[in-house]
Amino acid sequence: MQLVGPLVACWALPQAEADACLRIWQSLLAKGQTVSLLQVLVKKGLMTRTQALVLLGQPLEKHQPFDDYRLLRKVGEGGMAEVYEATFEPLQARVALKILKTEFALQERYRLRFKREAAILLNLDHPNIVEAREHRSQDGVEFYAMGFVDGISVLELLEHDLALGEGLALHVAAQAAGALQHMHEHGVVHRDIKPGNFVVDQDGTLHIIDFGLAKLMQGMREDTAQAMTVGTPDYMSPEQARGGAHLDIRSDIYSLGVSLFQMLTNELPFTGTPEEILIKQVKRDLELTPAQMQRISAPVQFVIRKAMAKDAGHRYATPQAMADDIHAVAGDLVAARGPVPAIVRDRGIETAPIAAPRVAAPTPSVKRAGRKSSRRRGRGRR
Repeated sequence: MQLVGPLVACWALPQAEADACLRIWQSLLAKGQTVSLLQVLVKKGLMTRTQALVLLGQPLEKHQPFDDYRLLRKVGEGGMAEVYEATFEPLQARVALKILKTEFALQERYRLRFKREAAILLNLDHPNIVEAREHRSQDGVEFYAMGFVDGISVLELLEHDLALGEGLALHVAAQAAGALQHMHEHGVVHRDIKPGNFVVDQDGTLHIIDFGLAKLMQGMREDTAQAMTVGTPDYMSPEQARGGAHLDIRSDIYSLGVSLFQMLTNELPFTGTPEEILIKQVKRDLELTPAQMQRISAPVQFVIRKAMAKDAGHRYATPQAMADDIHAVAGDLVAARGPVPAIVRDRGIETAPIAAPRVAAPTPSVKRAGRKSSRRRGRGRR
């Protein structure tokens, strides 16, 4: 009942049919038959067996529900999806499967959103973006396959208080800017750029992950409710914090500036409650403490300040321009960067984790320009 009740409340299951199944279930229990309500729902065709398994949180590797894929282990879970390490058996290829949870798979708007997420990723081809392989629907379950990433998220490194060093942090930021340039050329805005979505491997190669909030600049209807701000407040651009519906790549550039600041200082530029952070993103300029100024060279401070300009028109016009500036002012630091922390080599087998965006309505203090987890330092697991 705890699982099914919310499905009825959000109209994922029709009320009348669900009530009929409930009566059948209660009748069977009264006769001493030990069946679950989900079994009745499956029998009556209101959900599939695989949907029921996902809803119950059953380990899918024990059931192997998908053709061509052998599931090995669950490696991540968020509010809307689960991620499994798997083998694509026709090629014996190691992959990660992102599987939409049943409560969303039963609702058309979330299925469409998930399909669009997969379609966006399938249309991108860049060495610093996690590789999408295919999207499928089977037994009422939506999933798509990605290349498996051996690595660890940058945020996890920071949470272990493992300093990246200026050279490695700038190397990661320059790779991220290159990936954002590729997205820009394909009309995509990520909308959740942050260290939690940066996975580095043992060679220091960056892989940007989690395109759950990515949006095409043209031809895509907004999925979120009116007057809602979607993303992770710690990294939002001012226009995103206001709830702007028409974001462009400069919003991601702002988020990359915040991410670079955090990678260099292991601190966020603005702290407080989500609502307080949203207001600060809009109203407060970046201020560096003396300790932070010692950790960031003056030319790199300029890069961060330009990326984080409150007025989008004062930021870098393109991610490539930011990458060019990084190499222009700090190319020697990038070239002389040290190795990745040992934890990446020793422990780092982490498939593209799903990092949770926080969703908050703009507060009255923030002027609204349009429609539209957490662990410390802004991390959230979906």
